[in-house]
Order: sequence, then C-alpha cells, then structure tokens
Amino acid sequence: MNTSSIPARTPRSRQQGFSLIELMVVVAIISILAAIALPQYQKFSAKAKLGAALAEVTPGKVGMEALLAEGADLSTVDPSMVGLPTAGSRCASFEASLAADGIGSLVCNLKPDQAFGGGSALSLERSTDGIWTCTSDVADKNVLPEVCRNDA
Repeated sequence: MNTSSIPARTPRSRQQGFSLIELMVVVAIISILAAIALPQYQKFSAKAKLGAALAEVTPGKVGMEALLAEGADLSTVDPSMVGLPTAGSRCASFEASLAADGIGSLVCNLKPDQAFGGGSALSLERSTDGIWTCTSDVADKNVLPEVCRNDA
C-alpha cells in the first residue's frame, strides 16, 4: 500500500462569526416584525389612553345622579359639584351640565396626543330616562372604548 499518493488531512479552520448574508437576513426579519408591531402598539396605546380618560370622567355619573335625587339647584352645575377635579391625567378639563328634566352631560376635554390629535372630547350623556351613553369626536372610532363606539 502506497500511502504517499493520499494527501494528508489538514485540519479545517473553524468559522469565526456570522456571514454578511446571515446578518442581513436577521435585520430583514427584525424590520418586518417592527413594521407590523409598531402600528399595533400605537393603536393599543391610544385605546389605553382613551380608556383611562373614560375612567376619569365616569365617577361624575354618581355625583350627577345624587344631585338629581337631592333636588339640588341645577342651574350652576360644575365638575366639582359632581366629584370631578379640574383636570385629570388624560383630561385637560371637565365640563358638567344638568337640566331639570334630567338630561345632562359630563365631558372630558382630552389632552392633545399624537394618537388622536388635539381638541377631541369624550362625553357621557344622560337621557331623561337615566340612561347614560358615551360619545366622542375622536376621528378613529376603533381606538375608542367599546361602550363609546355606537356601532349599532
């Protein structure tokens, strides 16, 4: 057996890192995921902010019902009379109105935000039957809390 014709094995060099193609594939995958996730996160964030605004104005319903039950002077109802502060973390200001026939409204004037702009409001309105409905002038109705969408 002639061993001189068989080349000697040389140890293979080990790979020392990732190739450029592998790195580009990883960057592309991360970019695609970010392109999908970022708009969803912004929508989720807007929903959370509007939900917080609704939670800030909702306690005023109890105060307004108490005013009606007590037969208080309804000509000068203000937010402090129904238990609302002058401003909240999501509401720049509150407004309250109540008529003798029981029709009333509580308004949260929203603080300006990138998600839904400035100058928007979230309102809780009371009918003469004592039924409360939520309305809003936010442009994208999909970010509103479920009770404020009025899809029906």
